[in-house]
Amino acid sequence: MTAFLPARAPMPHGRARSIPNRRRLAHLGIATAVVVAGLAWPVLANVMPSITTRHGIPVTSASVPARDPPQGVEPHSSRPPTVIEPRPLTPAPPPDRRDTPDPFILADGGRYLLYSTQARSHNVPAATSPDLRHWSPPSDALPQLPTWAAWGRTWAPGVTRLGARYLLYFAAHDRRSARQRIGVAASASATGPFVSQAPDPLICQTHLGGSIDPHPYVDADGSAFLLWKADGNAIGQASTLFAQRLRPDGLGLTGQPVTLLSSDAAWEQPLVENPALIHSGRSYLLVYSGGWWESADYAIGYATCDTPLGPCTKATVDGPLLASGGDQAGPGGACLVTGPAGDQWLAYHALTPGAIGYDHGGTRSLRFASLDSPDGRPVVIR
Repeated sequence: MTAFLPARAPMPHGRARSIPNRRRLAHLGIATAVVVAGLAWPVLANVMPSITTRHGIPVTSASVPARDPPQGVEPHSSRPPTVIEPRPLTPAPPPDRRDTPDPFILADGGRYLLYSTQARSHNVPAATSPDLRHWSPPSDALPQLPTWAAWGRTWAPGVTRLGARYLLYFAAHDRRSARQRIGVAASASATGPFVSQAPDPLICQTHLGGSIDPHPYVDADGSAFLLWKADGNAIGQASTLFAQRLRPDGLGLTGQPVTLLSSDAAWEQPLVENPALIHSGRSYLLVYSGGWWESADYAIGYATCDTPLGPCTKATVDGPLLASGGDQAGPGGACLVTGPAGDQWLAYHALTPGAIGYDHGGTRSLRFASLDSPDGRPVVIR
């Protein structure tokens, strides 16, 4: 965030008195001070206390040149200047703890955009941040729903850029089938407004209970894929995560959908949802949520996949990767984001213990956990 400094104080009005003798003495004093400072500087540099800071980073005599030139003055030697590397980020939730369920964070041109499930009057709330710490008030990225979608249940958006266009994938309530469907809208700006004029949803799986939680993924070669959840638990069946290749324009699908995994581990019951994918080493890391979303049992698991279309091997069979603990309950709806210093973060929502569920005054606020893979397996540190 830019800091605005006050202008230098102006000189007093009026003409200064003419006192030649005092002026000559002042000049002599300045010259003497310059010579003394030049002789004393090496000694001062060696005893400078280590608590001195530069932009919040401790500085010692070993990290500062012995004759660091004044700001704006070129050094006489060819020695390169001291470079301060960006420090890994330590994000924190928005200070107002606003409701941001199913967060999706897009890095775009030096800023970050946060999209989430419908909250209050916004179909798709969208906020911006320069640093993953400070977020703007949200605007509505999708102010007008397509004709097939009913207002009130716009869930779990995911955004990507293909060519000169941004594409927003979202779940909404289908007026005709009364099930959730997945649609897509386009915009020239990452903040929207996104527009969809399609008369029908992009994905309809009525026989599987509907479709929710779309997550776009663009591979290193430019190939684009969409991951989502078939809402089987809505009709008493097991829920399943799917993936399918997108057309080059991102407005349609090509090929056939493939199953990535289903809810078969004990901790996942009664559902799995919210798939998110990244490339990690020689394989792909698929994170997802399991358990009931409005409870302390909701948690985050992961699987490894050979390609964005699978096959995938579930790693968190005996227990989740991230579960309730400390000041958070029911973590889920995760996505993966790279911080300003190249550090990896898991962004997700969570409830606060003692306020689990909206009926008890709870909100699903944005949280971060550091993500590392020291031995090829993801490790999260809250």
